[in-house]
Amino acid sequence: MDSNPETARLRRQLLDRLRPLATAPGRPRKDPGLHNFTRKQAGRQVFTYCCFAAERLAQVVIGRPLIGIVLSGEKEFWLGDQSQRFVAGDVFVSPGGATLDVVNIPNARGLYESLLVEVASLPPSIAQLPDLPPAPRKGFDIGVTLTADLVDALAHAATTLATSSHAALLGEHRLAEVLMLLRADPAARPLFDVPLADRIRWMVSAEPTRRWTADALAKRLAMGASTLRRRLTADGTPLRAVLAAARMHIAQDLLTRGDASVTAAAEAAGYSSRSHFTRRFRSVYGSTPGERRLRRAV
Repeated sequence: MDSNPETARLRRQLLDRLRPLATAPGRPRKDPGLHNFTRKQAGRQVFTYCCFAAERLAQVVIGRPLIGIVLSGEKEFWLGDQSQRFVAGDVFVSPGGATLDVVNIPNARGLYESLLVEVASLPPSIAQLPDLPPAPRKGFDIGVTLTADLVDALAHAATTLATSSHAALLGEHRLAEVLMLLRADPAARPLFDVPLADRIRWMVSAEPTRRWTADALAKRLAMGASTLRRRLTADGTPLRAVLAAARMHIAQDLLTRGDASVTAAAEAAGYSSRSHFTRRFRSVYGSTPGERRLRRAV
């Protein structure tokens, strides 16, 4: 817990900006537990968690990486005999796949509450950035360093993601701003530990008409082509298979939206033969391209 006066000022500023999302006096109290802001907004999960008595949650498995902000009370994370405590206004990152002990401590008014943003996938603008250099290990440390820019970006992102069921692109843009600011913070590194194959799929999806080669991909990712191929092969996802899966997904998306004919979808997937494309599409999705497009039309 940082006692620096500037950090305390930034905490207060962040809490003031997020007050509309917090449980405030005069509003009905929520039931204890997890509450989803965005049931209607597929692909982006924003939650609050609250409790009214101190609780210790043992062996909590964090499914996907989270950005968390303590809104009221205090929070402790334990990993073995190492711990870290956060107070209202602090920001933390929970690594995906981690198993941690969690202690939630209500404030003097009997409320603990936090805001949680699940980072299910990186926005394409972030996923395409070069690999980060190795970060120095400081033991168990998941606390993010607050800056004025980060406070501003977090406030915009949290409010947009939590309240705009129709603004997915704006929400993605706001989240990208937060992630860009967090890239240099070692505590936030778990947010960017994305498999290389996924990063390539996102790059291809962002520019589907480009003729992607190992050299072009490697240059974008700031590595050598041989290194890229070697890493993919070691992960069991050779480049040819990654590119084929990405292009097939593009074709499936075009057909589902009704934006292309079967022939155009086949070309987008890199197939010159419509019959070969149809066989491959059916093996992957369980229906023919024509059936998928007809289903969308109906």
